[in-house]
Amino acid sequence: MLTRIYFTCVSPLADERLYRSLYAAASEQRRQKTDRYRFLKDRMLSLGAEGLLRYALSKAGRGGKAISYRYGAHQKPNLSDADGFFFNLSHAGDYAMLAVSDAEVGCDVEKIRPVDLRLFSHVLTADEQSVLTAAPEEERNALFFRYWVLKESCMKALGKGFFLDPKAFSLTLAPAICASGADILGPLAFAEGVFSGYRYAVCRSGEDIQIQTETVPIEELTGGI
Repeated sequence: MLTRIYFTCVSPLADERLYRSLYAAASEQRRQKTDRYRFLKDRMLSLGAEGLLRYALSKAGRGGKAISYRYGAHQKPNLSDADGFFFNLSHAGDYAMLAVSDAEVGCDVEKIRPVDLRLFSHVLTADEQSVLTAAPEEERNALFFRYWVLKESCMKALGKGFFLDPKAFSLTLAPAICASGADILGPLAFAEGVFSGYRYAVCRSGEDIQIQTETVPIEELTGGI
């Protein structure tokens, strides 16, 4: 099965009609989560993420039912009636992201921006830091975000998220992306990409990964009103 990746830009949800349409379609669990966010941008991203999930379920022939979540030991969400449908959500900047696969999957998207170099030592292993500091200075910021989205997608695919210290495992980037550490108990496959100043990554449990990406207009998730 392909691992399908969906993106949507949520900025049109600043239009109150679109926002109310997506909010009305959201699950009760998602509405409660959305209502807890203080800022409108975070609420827009939260609704956009579940909108993508409903879209993907419809594309997979699973639409028409109310979305209900169950949560793993480390609070990773799955569908109550998952039945081989694994997903993960992420969002950053103006974009929400969804990854769907037939095995445990994690994803992350980040807007590339200047970061304090002192952050490197908090999330990268010594080996990873060595690779980063050996890179030309002008490339280090982008390389950090490459490491970061790969690491977070891995942490989420393992079902642990930030319950797992990002320094507890190490990534090698060449000749192929590989994760190693005590928490890596089976094969993992990675895919990654960039678009419009963003970087994303997907990690899937298994030996390999094939991806297909689709950007969905937010209007399509709100019924096109």
